[in-house]
Amino acid sequence: MRIALDAHGGDIGVSRNVSAVLELQKQSNPKVQIVLVGNKQEIEAELRRRRVRLKRIEIVHAEEKIGMTESAVQAVRRKTNNSISVAMDLLKVGSVDGMVSAGHSGAVVASALLTLGRVPGVSRPAIGTRLPITPKMAFALDIGAVIDPKPEVLLQYGYLGTAYAKSVLGIDNPTVALLSNGEESSKGNALVRSARELFEAAPNINFVGYVEGQDVLHSPPDVTVTDGFTGNVALKTAEGTAIGIQRVLRDELTSARWTKVLALMLRPAFMRLRQRIDIEGIGGAPLLGVNGVVILSHGRSSASALVNAIYTATHAAEVGLPALQRDAIPALVPVASDSAVDASASQHPIE
Repeated sequence: MRIALDAHGGDIGVSRNVSAVLELQKQSNPKVQIVLVGNKQEIEAELRRRRVRLKRIEIVHAEEKIGMTESAVQAVRRKTNNSISVAMDLLKVGSVDGMVSAGHSGAVVASALLTLGRVPGVSRPAIGTRLPITPKMAFALDIGAVIDPKPEVLLQYGYLGTAYAKSVLGIDNPTVALLSNGEESSKGNALVRSARELFEAAPNINFVGYVEGQDVLHSPPDVTVTDGFTGNVALKTAEGTAIGIQRVLRDELTSARWTKVLALMLRPAFMRLRQRIDIEGIGGAPLLGVNGVVILSHGRSSASALVNAIYTATHAAEVGLPALQRDAIPALVPVASDSAVDASASQHPIE
């Protein structure tokens, strides 16, 4: 599998993405080939600095970059030779099987919509993620692509999430629930209550009702569906909680001599805990509802996190995720008629 990596993505840019490529090469996985997309001179200068042979790294030149503060749609349309769009072009023509970017998430969404197009039956794409901390594989969407969707869009997300949970996470007949402020059917705002009516009448989806925020991280359904605003806030709260737990444990266990001894004894258990709540092991966030395998990563992603995202892209391409998404949406699912590009790409939510 050939995966395009946006060399300018992330807070650190070329240096961090080159580190990811080199880390991946050390793992000697023959089925994964990386195409670095970005300014060739900058990438080659970084490789020379590290004394890496240039012929080992495949580079596709992209003259322009999209900054994190730029307007997503305007930047994609104005800077036609930016690294995100060039990678997306490679994906469209089949030169690569997937693409990964830790860059401007809104620009990735906009470029994917403009270049790859939407899966038939999908009016809005969704960014999904595996949930941290949970004792089982669980998936949630949307975490920021569309902050104010219509009820029928949430139903589409239910089908997209089901397809991803089945094909990539290996969950048979995944359960699907709407995130709400209570389990009773009378709970929820107007959007959630309207969406519930659609879910209850929809075929070929294992809908189990509502899930509360308190249950999402320890007894969640296989797929949690919500709007991009709520999902983004919930995810960042969960990530912040995981980071906070690690910091509190570290501070408490290094505050005195006897606690340092205890910490040493408990080190194996704490390492296992850290692995369970490590958000960098999630493997990036898939952009669902577009005709291609697109994985978004945090702007602050480490090289290891980017490698995990690359593996996620590889697996999604291997199972044929775009085709599975097309097959997952029933013809009777309503499609909103307003512009999907401008409404879906105005945010950059996971940076």
